[in-house]
Amino acid sequence: MILALYGAGAMGREFKYIAGETGEWAEIVFIDDHAAAESLLGCPVVGFHTFRKQYAPENVRFAVTIGEPKFRREAFQRMEEAGFQGARVVHPSACISPDAEIGEGAVIAHGAYIGSQARIGKNFYGAKGASIGHDAVIGDHTRIGVGAFVGGHTVIGTNAFIGSGAMLKDRIRIGDYSVVAIGSAVFTDVADHTTVMGNPARIYNEGNQELLYAPSREAAEQGREQAQEKPAREEGLTPDRIAELYWEAFSRNFEGMEFNPVTFHFHDSGWDSIAQMGLISQLEDTFRISFKGRETMRINSYRTGLEYVKKKLEETDRKKGSEG
Repeated sequence: MILALYGAGAMGREFKYIAGETGEWAEIVFIDDHAAAESLLGCPVVGFHTFRKQYAPENVRFAVTIGEPKFRREAFQRMEEAGFQGARVVHPSACISPDAEIGEGAVIAHGAYIGSQARIGKNFYGAKGASIGHDAVIGDHTRIGVGAFVGGHTVIGTNAFIGSGAMLKDRIRIGDYSVVAIGSAVFTDVADHTTVMGNPARIYNEGNQELLYAPSREAAEQGREQAQEKPAREEGLTPDRIAELYWEAFSRNFEGMEFNPVTFHFHDSGWDSIAQMGLISQLEDTFRISFKGRETMRINSYRTGLEYVKKKLEETDRKKGSEG
């Protein structure tokens, strides 16, 4: 069986080492539309469309090696829609109870522990030394950091992120899209879209919609301020204004990089899928539009991105007109 790792970045390297030590895979291949090289750690790197042409779903299992929770979910859904099935990659040193349930696409690293009758969702990543107690329930696309502990009967929602060294009391609930910061001790429930930190953990941010891995704290704070200043997208946007806002989003996301917008493509040296996805998020916030997983791949250059934003705005306005 072939293992496909979706994302040829740092996490991809880590997952390759984990998978290599299991001895289960005849071949490992990376999927990345914007990788800077055609191979990584001796394994081929191919774009998604090339991958679909070269590999049959019945011969492949996959895991997503993208760190950002939002993009992990999108990549996983994209592979499922294409007919591929998620792998279960478990390092030999991990301890998994025989009656625990592990979802498709799960990767469990060195020394991790999963207790009796725990239920683990799809696209899960349990990092080195993570410990999940008996009867715990972990939602799809959730990550548990290095050395984190999840108590028995605790429920964690979808797309949650539990930071390294965090401690979660038994019989509590962590909501969907929530974040428990590194080293936090959590004794009570955490609502959806909420970030908590500290010991005891206290709410740091509610209603959080930001990317977890923002370029910097300053950029994250700037994005929050801009979202508060612009609760809705501007009405009656002219083509010039759309181009201006697009350029602002693009340059803010890739500050300090030199490029020619006419010839720029995302597979150029110095750019990767994470950079592209960061731009997608900026565009969604700026124009108050939403891109689906497959649509994001149409934005493969500066110019195609601008044209597709215009198209999405036109579609949104037409929909509003028909509903009104």
